[in-house]
Amino acid sequence: MALTSDVTPVACLETVRAALAEVLGCAVVLTADVPSALAGFETAHCLDPHVQPAFTAAALRAFTHEMEPQVIHEVVEPLGMAVALVRWDEQLLLIGPYTHEPMHPGVAEEVMSRLGIPTAHLRLYKLYRTRYPIVDAEYVYRSAVALLRAAGSEDVQGHLQRVKAEDGTIAPGRGEAPQSASFTVIEERYRLEREFMDGIADGSVEQARAALQRLAGRPQTLNYLGTPFLGTTILRIMARVAAQRGGLPPVTIDAISQEYAQRLHRIGHTADVRRTVNFTTQMVTDFCLHVRRHRQHNYSPLVRRMTDEIDLHLSQHVSTPELAARLGVSASTLARRFKAETGMTVAAYVARQRAERAARLLATTSQSVHDIALFVGYDDANYFVKVFRAAYGMTPTAYRAAHAG
Repeated sequence: MALTSDVTPVACLETVRAALAEVLGCAVVLTADVPSALAGFETAHCLDPHVQPAFTAAALRAFTHEMEPQVIHEVVEPLGMAVALVRWDEQLLLIGPYTHEPMHPGVAEEVMSRLGIPTAHLRLYKLYRTRYPIVDAEYVYRSAVALLRAAGSEDVQGHLQRVKAEDGTIAPGRGEAPQSASFTVIEERYRLEREFMDGIADGSVEQARAALQRLAGRPQTLNYLGTPFLGTTILRIMARVAAQRGGLPPVTIDAISQEYAQRLHRIGHTADVRRTVNFTTQMVTDFCLHVRRHRQHNYSPLVRRMTDEIDLHLSQHVSTPELAARLGVSASTLARRFKAETGMTVAAYVARQRAERAARLLATTSQSVHDIALFVGYDDANYFVKVFRAAYGMTPTAYRAAHAG
């Protein structure tokens, strides 16, 4: 005797749909009324149309209209939520939303910062994200395949088609380039970066440091500043370009840059934020002071070249005859011109520059006084202490105690 079933195809699909929703722990919607379903999805699951544009009915409607039939798509949007969609005939299957990752400590803050979303939304976002289940994409795909088969259709691709939503544009490769934040926020970032570089180019320590502080206060658009080694390296490159624009000779720029590049390798990956900030601030100040000093000096090209040579080779033995040979003039002419324009002898200028560099190292590094003395060109540490005391009125050890950050 043949067995017959009283269960209609529609009832069968509803049974499968309900079972899948129970297993996955998230909404599973099967409908032929696509506009109403997507409008209901936005109402029930979109955190805010401005914050989560990919989950609006308009964005999803445009996507479902263009997506290939019988291909299971998973749309992942920037807030970390996902939804799976597949259409065939007049039907639309929608699974979700759900998330793939648990809400570990700090995740919400990182997401909000990365997207430039005001922190006022933080508590709401945490509540929103944690109310949805964590579901593996493979289980979502298998569930969609099972319902397709129950409906007498099939998955034509054989795997999940993942789509990353960017700034409300779901279809990849279409529309404008993805943005990490709003135009207003991005423009503000570039304005502050221009202020920072303009400050260095003008030799203005105040402007450059003020712009740097404001940049550091906008982590949502400047993630690189939150990564010590990367952030400081990028700022060093920006400072080099700005200093050159300010007229600082390349030989001096390179000397300053190399000094800080070497020191960066010692402190760049430190977890001590204070040391990183002190390092970056000192680097910016150093570039500004050199630009300003170079601009303020009404030196002749010959004397400017001489001061640049001294600064570049400060840790080495510097003599007037050697400098004269490099510059193609006699030692007596060079000494006379230098004293006339700077008001000091070559030896006095070298001693002052060495003391200034030593002071920076004392304030920003943990190198010993002996090592700093060698670095700035003094083999005799006792003589170095004497020269430093004459310049700053205190010993190197006392200076470090008073100025170390």
